[in-house]
Amino acid sequence: MNIRSTEMGLNKEALDSNGNTASSNPSAAADRAPVRGRGARFDGKAVLITGAAKGMGKRTAGDLLSEGAKVVICDVDHRALALTVEEFEALGGSVRGFVCDVSQREEVDRLVGYTVSEYGGLDILINNAGILIPGSIEETSDEIIRNTLDINVKGVLYAIRAVTPIMKSQGYGRIINVSSITGKNGDNSSCFAYGASKGALISLTRSVARQLGPFGITCNAIAPHAVMTAMMSYWSEEKKQQIAEKIPVRRLGTEQDMSNLMRFLASDEASFITGETVNINGGYYMD
Repeated sequence: MNIRSTEMGLNKEALDSNGNTASSNPSAAADRAPVRGRGARFDGKAVLITGAAKGMGKRTAGDLLSEGAKVVICDVDHRALALTVEEFEALGGSVRGFVCDVSQREEVDRLVGYTVSEYGGLDILINNAGILIPGSIEETSDEIIRNTLDINVKGVLYAIRAVTPIMKSQGYGRIINVSSITGKNGDNSSCFAYGASKGALISLTRSVARQLGPFGITCNAIAPHAVMTAMMSYWSEEKKQQIAEKIPVRRLGTEQDMSNLMRFLASDEASFITGETVNINGGYYMD
């Protein structure tokens, strides 16, 4: 199993909370991102995805593997990361795991260096790692502000800065940032620091697109809303239903919806799209 820590290799067999290996754990098997032969749109492309041990990062990684990509996934959760790498390896494809806290510049630099050493380059960067700590303005502590900005903004800055010379030397690159509708529209209840961090990514995406466009590098963001991931686990069933009723397509978003959009933006078909923050929310917010 290919798992690398910023300090040491982690090669022991991954176990779940019940002591089962991923391959013997039915719930883990059921949650596997599909790795199937669906063509080779990303054949040979080297991909780095942050925050990809679970959720839409994991789903996107699995889909990219199924289309021929070589993928490094990183996460701070080494246990979940080990399980995900084991799942993907069992299904085929070239995948590596790297334990990394994206708020730490040195760790991000090592992560990018590891990706290049394993795959000989880096074609696609997906900045998916992020945190959401609910709280109104009065409830948001200095620590929440610091942690949110460190991970959601500084982590993205560190990763983009680290991959820039590599992509420029290749004359090719795709950078995708995960923003949010709260970064465009704000939030009136519980996402004070989170909304600020996601708004910053929209401006950052435009700046990177302008600076790196002449080198064959595109940079885009996605702005999801109401996507059912672990980050939204604090929503009650009643709230989920209330939100779905306000969405024109009358449903919540899925991890697969997010993967579909991110893979399009990472593809050659999207080579004339850059600097954009694409809404993906079933029509909840339109601009």
